[in-house]
Amino acid sequence: MTISSEREQEGTATVSEAAPSRRRFFAIGTGAVAALAAGKALSAQPPRTGGGRTAPLPAGTVAGADVSLTWRDPVLRLVRRTTMGLSPEEVTRARQLGYSGYLEYQLNWSAIDDSEVDQLVATRLPMLAMTGAVLQTQGTDEVREQLADATWYRALFSRRQLHERMVEFWTDHFSVDIEVFGVGFNKILDDRDVIRRHAMGNFRDLLMASAQSAAMLNYLNQNTSRTPTPNQNYAREIMELHTLGVDGGYTQTDVAELSRILTGWSTIGDGSFLWRRGNHDIRAKTFMGRAFPAMTTTATDAAMKGEGDLAIQMLLDHPSTARYISAKMAAWLLAYTPPAAVIDATAATYTRTRGDIREMIRTILTSKNLAAAPAKYKRPFHLAVSAMRALGTTPLTAPNIRNARRTHDGMGQPLFKWDQPDGYPDSVAWWSGLVLSRWTYAQYLSGQTSTTTYRTDSMLFRAADNAEGVMQQINTRLFAGEMPAQLRASLLSYLRGAAYSDARVRETLSLAMSANEFQWY
Repeated sequence: MTISSEREQEGTATVSEAAPSRRRFFAIGTGAVAALAAGKALSAQPPRTGGGRTAPLPAGTVAGADVSLTWRDPVLRLVRRTTMGLSPEEVTRARQLGYSGYLEYQLNWSAIDDSEVDQLVATRLPMLAMTGAVLQTQGTDEVREQLADATWYRALFSRRQLHERMVEFWTDHFSVDIEVFGVGFNKILDDRDVIRRHAMGNFRDLLMASAQSAAMLNYLNQNTSRTPTPNQNYAREIMELHTLGVDGGYTQTDVAELSRILTGWSTIGDGSFLWRRGNHDIRAKTFMGRAFPAMTTTATDAAMKGEGDLAIQMLLDHPSTARYISAKMAAWLLAYTPPAAVIDATAATYTRTRGDIREMIRTILTSKNLAAAPAKYKRPFHLAVSAMRALGTTPLTAPNIRNARRTHDGMGQPLFKWDQPDGYPDSVAWWSGLVLSRWTYAQYLSGQTSTTTYRTDSMLFRAADNAEGVMQQINTRLFAGEMPAQLRASLLSYLRGAAYSDARVRETLSLAMSANEFQWY
């Protein structure tokens, strides 16, 4: 049943305040969208085409009581922050290990057996393992589709959930638009050999790998940068977005000088990095106060390219980088506005460990820090995956994910297609205007019965096959036992408001996933 068809049924003899309709549920049951109670229509806002969202936030959607106030178990708080969504299996594992044990389990990601999802991806999506030379010969559209599918499968099924969270973080930090000319199949190489390889390693290795990634260099036109008119795009973004931050202490002169230092850093058609000696500016340069003497034409390739290596190391060692990366990681893992003390401590960890990402995560995700952190709003990808994880899809019954993924794109976050180099925003204000599309996606998932694409197995929620049994399963699978009493009462009222049936159970699942309490983590 659609939201619009519900409107036609409101007020009929079959609908009462005691048995609310789907639309009335949102107005009186959860506090998710108080505007509905006031009779205000809400509509989905389109994805960004320029500038941020300036419309006021829908009343009740992101304002009001912090939903984390109902979260009593510190272990569950950690699971919410370090995974792509609660699932009974993940909750059981975390409770067995305890807070510190579970955090260490996820931090030691390479020791986690992920062979099941690896086999799934290898079997269904062979392009993910291809070399650049082979990928060059493949169809561009299918390359994009397989990379997005693989990202979904791993987010859904990987046991290395914190690794997947950090892959998402660094994908935005080192953002490239897969649809820009010259990126295409190179994003598969970037995802595999840069982001995933170093997401939980050392920031130096990650930055240096990105600096030689064909996806990044092609995206920012570095591959064609040469003396005497170098392109400044990559030089600017490596400082503004990747290391120092916009207020990190560099000038436009530094941008220009760094672009000269990086001339010669290029790529070839199969996605390999290539040093192009003839493109390099050998004249004297001064970057951030450091002199780079002129070179002779007899200088070695290593010496010429070494100028870029040295400049990047200067950025890595700069205190602004320590603070910028620490603040951004803390915002991702802890709170939109992290406490200054947490940023300071994480920056000190960065400096002491020379950019050890796991040590920085340990500094951020202490039980004390997380207990004080308010809830964060799920971005569309996070919401979609968390819903599917809660509904119980497993690798053994893995669906063809493509239809569900494309439906998700209507919420405004199609993977690898952000048109700016700053990555999809991690901001409640940005995503809050897409409420209707989030409800629509929840309704789509709950209603899927296909045997060839995505399927929601409602029998996982109907073990007892009565209203109380369904509510117990919804509480367990979607909320890990921490469903607020008011939400439970509203859902139960809806479920009992018509004859008990599979369709009514699915509608109730849709409402549970649409509720404000499920939209945060």
